[in-house]
Amino acid sequence: MRHGLLIRLREEEGAVAVLAALLIVVLLGSVAFTIDLGRLRHARQVIQNAVDFGSLAGAQNLPVQGAAAATVAEGIARQVAIANAPELASLGVDVTFRCVVADSNSDGVPDAGEVPFVCGPATGSWPSGWVTKPGKKITTHSCNPYAGDKCNTIVVKASETVNFYFAPAIGIGNGSTGVVQGAACKGACGAAHAPLDVVLVLDRTGSMTDSDIANMKNAAQSILTFYDSSQQWVGLVALPYGRNANKCVVNDPQVYPQSNYLNWQVVPITNNFSTLSTAINCLQRTGSPTVTVNGVNRTSNGHTNLGDPLDAARDMLRLQGRSTVSDVIIFETDGQANQPYGMQPCNYLNTKANAAKAAGQAVYTIAYGLDNPPVRCTFDTAGPFRNAYATTNIAAAATTSTDDVPGGCGPNENKDGDNYFCVPSSADMEPVFRQVAAAALGSSHLIDI
Repeated sequence: MRHGLLIRLREEEGAVAVLAALLIVVLLGSVAFTIDLGRLRHARQVIQNAVDFGSLAGAQNLPVQGAAAATVAEGIARQVAIANAPELASLGVDVTFRCVVADSNSDGVPDAGEVPFVCGPATGSWPSGWVTKPGKKITTHSCNPYAGDKCNTIVVKASETVNFYFAPAIGIGNGSTGVVQGAACKGACGAAHAPLDVVLVLDRTGSMTDSDIANMKNAAQSILTFYDSSQQWVGLVALPYGRNANKCVVNDPQVYPQSNYLNWQVVPITNNFSTLSTAINCLQRTGSPTVTVNGVNRTSNGHTNLGDPLDAARDMLRLQGRSTVSDVIIFETDGQANQPYGMQPCNYLNTKANAAKAAGQAVYTIAYGLDNPPVRCTFDTAGPFRNAYATTNIAAAATTSTDDVPGGCGPNENKDGDNYFCVPSSADMEPVFRQVAAAALGSSHLIDI
């Protein structure tokens, strides 16, 4: 009997040993698999951060329309994504574009007026193909800027297969992060459009060639096609100021300083974009009007008074704007301030811009052709802008802005998120004007689509 008991005990000890061995294998496998799953989750988060950063960087150039603009946005998005996850250089990064607009009742159909103001096809319409995500009040359509579509959203995708260290012991060699997506847009991005009162200030001085004027007009018109007249109202100022009876033509003489905003105004703040379009198209270049400053003939010193038209825009927003709506000034010029002569004209511009900013108005400035050769504030004999670069003066007039390359037009100037933009060629005006229009609506941000 004792012998039988010993046999039984040995059998139980053996069973326990086998069970313990099995449990150790399972335990080690679980620990190993947990470690590898942690590595997989980490890899997915790294890629998620990379595609988010990439999409946000690419969105700085939105909206895009045409191959040139799309190539820039796509290239930046891919470059930034790879910089944040170098392994993506060999794995690949997929960059596409979308049109994202409001769908307030979630019926899968864009709200009226959203297309083509925000984004849309090169021609015609998209009667189908819109996708509304459950619980979202936005709808999305594939968008191909290379074919001429206007796109306001960029999507960056990537994935990675992670080789496991420990899990192969239990027959699992690797795991996939799955496709990880980051999407970003610029502007309202399908949310209800923020109402704005905007005044465009356009330079038609004699230094602008006929081609420059034509490009400027097209650029200004593109803002009207970007904005929604039910939300964004726009007024127009031109410099030098026009005749009272015909604002298309420059008045002769030009009398400075000129505090009467109605002289500079071409069209008051309005939601009648047809009237605005007609007024933009009718603007004529400056001839050689007489210029007097405080009664003294200063014609030989030039025709570029930048301070008074900006102040006119400020007055228009103050007197004509809607009281509950944000105010924006979009100011374009191709030259240094040289009038009112004898009153430090560059600093004169800065003083008027500071008054607008103090009134809560967002000022965006666009400098064209001031970099080749670099132009300076040679008419300021004293003060902070004496002999300063004109680009520095134009940048200082904008809200929260820095001239990245004083005297030049740096490659990242229009991508740094501030309110100052530069244009080396008038042919580049249209995408920059659209970029400014989008920036006024809101900065780029990630979006769930």
